[in-house]
Amino acid sequence: QFRHYKTDLHNYKYKLEDHIQFINQWVHQMKTPLSVIHLIVQDEDDPRSSAISDELDRLKKGLDMVLYTARLDTFERDFYVETLNLQTVVRSVTSSQKRLFIRKRVFPVIEIDGGLRVASDEKWLSFAIIQLMTNALRYTVEENCKIYFHGYKRGINTVLEIRDEGVGIPPSDLPRVFDPYFTGENGRNFQESTGMGLHLVRQICEKLGHHIEIESIVNQGTTVRIMF
Repeated sequence: QFRHYKTDLHNYKYKLEDHIQFINQWVHQMKTPLSVIHLIVQDEDDPRSSAISDELDRLKKGLDMVLYTARLDTFERDFYVETLNLQTVVRSVTSSQKRLFIRKRVFPVIEIDGGLRVASDEKWLSFAIIQLMTNALRYTVEENCKIYFHGYKRGINTVLEIRDEGVGIPPSDLPRVFDPYFTGENGRNFQESTGMGLHLVRQICEKLGHHIEIESIVNQGTTVRIMF
């Protein structure tokens, strides 16, 4: 019975690895036609092409979420910790999402000292920041608002604080925002919510050894802190 049990475990493990490999290949195959479509429409300035580019951005973010979710189970094989300049990472991430900022008419404000450094994995950390930034933009409904990226030292920790001026999170939902598939009251009002973004961010931070906390006031905004 024990031998059968171990055989079943091994079979399950191999099936899971095959499934993850299939997901990785599928996502990369899907990214190729997206890149081609983007090249076709990038030189056009008409509203139709802009709308297509916006939808391409959404598709790319969705594919990235699938890819990173699949890779979480094999995280130990796919991360490289190095000393990173926090300001450089945040500027790179905000620059990669400039279309989204322009579309929402929201502006990033980066208040991070150029000498502030953290130990982390650049790829995974950038993905986590993009998720937090996308959330902040999604729930900022008024134009000409700002999203603040503030970096500072707190004792032995370095802190990256991302603060928006959006709708905020109701106090009853706040304890559950990191639960998988939990969308809460805001998720019912904003159709793009999947309930997976913050859950993924917390899992990534835990695996990298970072701590994450969140606080929010309804109609004033939300603040998320990553502590290194």
